[in-house]
Amino acid sequence: MNEDSDLYYSVERPSKGIFKSKGSKFYCYLFHCEDEDSFKVQLDFIKTQESSARHYCWALRVYPEAIIERSSDDGEPAHTAGTPILRTLISHELVNVGCVVVRYFGGTKLGVPGLIEAYGTAAEDAIRENISIKNWVTGQLNLQFSYDQLSFVERIVKQAELHVVERKQGLSLTYTLEVVQSQYEEIKDQFEKNHHITLLPSS
Repeated sequence: MNEDSDLYYSVERPSKGIFKSKGSKFYCYLFHCEDEDSFKVQLDFIKTQESSARHYCWALRVYPEAIIERSSDDGEPAHTAGTPILRTLISHELVNVGCVVVRYFGGTKLGVPGLIEAYGTAAEDAIRENISIKNWVTGQLNLQFSYDQLSFVERIVKQAELHVVERKQGLSLTYTLEVVQSQYEEIKDQFEKNHHITLLPSS
C-alpha cells in the first residue's frame, strides 16, 4: 500500500495455493487478519491441520496504524521462504493478510533458487485463487451538537461524501463519522472551528 494513499487491497476469504517440485509439496494458505495475534491463531490452526509437514513458513502485512511486515523461514535457509512470500504480498499491494506456506519434503534438496521459486509461486497461486477487495484507510470523528447545527453538519457530510456510522438523538445529537485519512484533518478542522460542535474522544 502506498502510505500516501487512502486505498489498499485485501482478501475477502481464505484461499489455498499449491506448488510441487522434485517430490516436495508446498501448500499455501492465504487469509484475512487484522493483527499479529489473530495471525498466530490461524498459524497454530494450520500447524494442527498439517501436523506432519516439515516447515511452516509465513509472512504477514497488517495495518493497525502503520504497515507492519513480518516473515519467517522456519528452518529453511535465510530469505528463501518468508522473504519471497512477503515480496509476493507486497507486489500485489495486499494488506491485512497472512500467508502460510507448508512444505512436505520430497527427499531432494531444491537449492536456494528452487526454494525461492517454490515459496513465491505457491503464494502467487493462492492469490490467484482469491478475490482482491478495495479498502480505505479511515478515522472516526465523534460529534455532539444541538439541533440548530444539524443543517451545518449534514452539509459537510454531503459535500465531503462522508459515511455516517451512527446517529443518536436525544437532548442533543451525536454523530459518528468515518473519514478517509487524506481528508481527516481538513474535516476535523471544519468542525472544530464551529464552537457549537463538540468533538468527543473515540470510544
